[in-house]
Amino acid sequence: MGSAPVTSEGAFRRARRPEQKQQRYEAILDAAHALALRDGVAAVTLTAIAAEVGMHKSALLKYFGTREEIFLRLAESDWSAWADGLVADLGRGPVDEQQLVEVLTRSLVERPLICQMLTTHSALTFEREVPIEAARRSKSAAMQAAGEVADAVHAAFPALDPGASRELVIATGLMAASLWQVAHPAPVVAATFDRSPEERGFPQAAPIHFAEALARFIHIHLAGLRHV
Repeated sequence: MGSAPVTSEGAFRRARRPEQKQQRYEAILDAAHALALRDGVAAVTLTAIAAEVGMHKSALLKYFGTREEIFLRLAESDWSAWADGLVADLGRGPVDEQQLVEVLTRSLVERPLICQMLTTHSALTFEREVPIEAARRSKSAAMQAAGEVADAVHAAFPALDPGASRELVIATGLMAASLWQVAHPAPVVAATFDRSPEERGFPQAAPIHFAEALARFIHIHLAGLRHV
């Protein structure tokens, strides 16, 4: 989020001025973001975030009522950054189909939290546990980002009309969330697959490589949209 987390609890006790409170607010978001990248969104707790920042959980709750609010706030920023990056990449000139697939795939490979947090977790968990204003802001940011990217896709690849471009962007995001979960299973699932067929009780499934699987999906969906 830009500012380095402050880890001195004593310093935070003295945070009284607006700029000091803003620093604490940003430190909480930075800590949540770092923990999510390291451990995965599902594993991050309010207690862990507070410990990473160097403050009591009760103090953190003065800024965010739930962990879901923290991650929806991060989602707003990540949606915007994802869109800005894609618009910049696609704004360099016309692209062919292969280039479009590569740009869309790379944008999500480089932002793993998009796949974890901004689709699956937002829809299934976070948006059920926050005040309506937090959900509205997050959803508005997501829809604005999708619209900006869709416009950039259409401008760089006019073979797709505006409606098809938006469908491609939304479908790509939804598929990325699903593929990410399968390609990055929980430790207990990964340990199960590491066992012999006799021990696990079923044949070895072919491993899924996230970037390759996502690129293949985009290729196929793009081809379908072009011929509808």
